[in-house]
Amino acid sequence: MNASFEELTGAVDQLLRTLQYDRHTIAAYHRFWNRLSQFMEQERIPKFNRECWERYCYQTYDEPSKDRAKSDYRHCRRAITVLLEYQSNGTIYRRRSCKDHYFSQTFQPAIGEFMDFVSKTMTRTSHRQIRSRMESFLWFLERHGFTNYAKLNKDTILEYWKTRANVCRTTQTYDAYVLRKFFDFLYKHEYTIVDNSVFVPNVKGTHKGRIPSFYTTEEITTLLSNVDRESPIGKRDYAILLFAVRYGMRVGDIRDLCLSNIDWNKSSFTFCQGKTGTVMTFPLLDDVAAALIDYFKNGRPETSCRNIFVRHNAPYEAFGQDNNLHNIINKYMKLC
Repeated sequence: MNASFEELTGAVDQLLRTLQYDRHTIAAYHRFWNRLSQFMEQERIPKFNRECWERYCYQTYDEPSKDRAKSDYRHCRRAITVLLEYQSNGTIYRRRSCKDHYFSQTFQPAIGEFMDFVSKTMTRTSHRQIRSRMESFLWFLERHGFTNYAKLNKDTILEYWKTRANVCRTTQTYDAYVLRKFFDFLYKHEYTIVDNSVFVPNVKGTHKGRIPSFYTTEEITTLLSNVDRESPIGKRDYAILLFAVRYGMRVGDIRDLCLSNIDWNKSSFTFCQGKTGTVMTFPLLDDVAAALIDYFKNGRPETSCRNIFVRHNAPYEAFGQDNNLHNIINKYMKLC
């Protein structure tokens, strides 16, 4: 979009209103846009782009990456992000986590190729976990001045491993698995002449089975009774919890349920388990059906989204694929 800053903010304002964003949110965005506009005038920056935002960010917040917990920075970041998204794509996307997921150009193209390989051969959850491990490892290398995979050696790997000393044994086991997989990839694709996977410490995992945790009938009753079923969000959350309680469904499967999964004529619903790929069919129990009907009639926002459960903040769309609904579950656990 080739437009002035005023035209850009005007177009985004109109889109936010169309998506039914709260008026207070829009007003807050305008406050940050006005600050940025004043900065551009002072610095004589003629055009808004990502470089302009980065310059403003570092001058205003003094390397915010070191203090991303500041709410002012987080809100400013979101207000500017919607401008960049609209400028690039003609639309804006739902709110994201404050953390940026990217890898330094120093480690490209190898890390990009590795993550593409992971995304093609492993599940989305595994991809997310491996990405997190690789961010940690590459950040360590960058901080210690490593700019070439060929310089990796046993001492460097063991030095990094010391930073993982305080995590639990299960996490260490997975960390070691990810590092071996990455070093094996580098060696096979000739980014290194040494297979550094042999230097990753062996971690013995816990092979003894653990007794599964569970909740009693009384505890589940208490959990469900703490949901405010008079509010729209409460109606949604109650239905979500019922799917977990009555059917033992994984959070990801509940999150991805669509309107087409329900057969009201047969009083049943069918879905494909995300983890196993198994197609499952269950009867639609009376209390679950009642909760869904109540949510559809009195709680669910008007939206074209085909997922059963949607976000109740604009834009009204499905939960993100990385959302494990922890905030919803934890909210009622605390109330209990």
